[in-house]
Amino acid sequence: MISIGIFHMKGGVGKSALTVFLADFLSSIHEQRVLVVDLDPQGSTSKALIPEDKIDKAFKSGLSLTALLRHACNGGVTKEQVECCLLHREQTGKARKGSVPLGALSVLATHREDWRELNEEINSLERTKRWRFLDVLKDALAPVKDDFDIALLDFPGSEILFWTTMGLRATDYWLLPEIPDFFSIADIESVVELVHEAQKNSTHTIHPLGTLLNICPDRKSDTYRKARAALSALEDHKAIPPLFSKEAEVLHRPEAMKATDWGSEGSKTLVSRYGPATKPFHVGLRKLAKELLERLGRSSGRDKLSVVANLRRKLRDFWRS
Repeated sequence: MISIGIFHMKGGVGKSALTVFLADFLSSIHEQRVLVVDLDPQGSTSKALIPEDKIDKAFKSGLSLTALLRHACNGGVTKEQVECCLLHREQTGKARKGSVPLGALSVLATHREDWRELNEEINSLERTKRWRFLDVLKDALAPVKDDFDIALLDFPGSEILFWTTMGLRATDYWLLPEIPDFFSIADIESVVELVHEAQKNSTHTIHPLGTLLNICPDRKSDTYRKARAALSALEDHKAIPPLFSKEAEVLHRPEAMKATDWGSEGSKTLVSRYGPATKPFHVGLRKLAKELLERLGRSSGRDKLSVVANLRRKLRDFWRS
């Protein structure tokens, strides 16, 4: 299992939405066995993939990611314990021409109240004792590492030092979502420092996967052009992971909000959730999933994107550039 941390310190850069998009397209088109690890106590990612009543039922039974972390802190977890805490989305139906069913995937969700209690307990420890638990997430995922191809880690919306470091130490590849915003890019140095800091006193290496311009405005805007130029300069100095192609960028469209809106978890197919397969938003996400797999050395020939869809996307990109 390869773990991908979708990490940025700043909230509002689309970490949760991007996690949902990748989970859907990797599991549905490329048939990857996907595990989503929702570290955010708000649970936006979990609720966008799993019906809320199913999540609540699991929480009432004491089954959550935070429960697993407690077990890991107290001596370790078994595969059976991890499997009990997994929330599953089953694939419904078979792929037909123009209709790809949302693929099966699994989610580990964070219980908000348990998260607060565990956070308080950890923060009350002496610093030397607290940092002994930095690898508990990595340890909690280890029993099921052969059951999944990719784990997508969604981080909290703001920096919470212990949880951030714990998540990063369970991350194999770092995907940096970035919005074309001055304040977001100006603080990127702090994000990079945190990633490097998380690897200190550890044999674990976090590999750079890519930087993705996310929730973008029209590419004609000066804000977009300046942002991409600034990120390109940082990329040249190897200060950030290499940029994904323009074709893979997630543009700011109403479809992006609809795909993660209330009730979207009930969608059955990619088309019902992301719109027609020839539309730029849908095509862009397919490009992103395919490019991500290529960067991981897992090229997939399963994406049967039509010539018409490719041409339409390129024409739209031409007029937006």
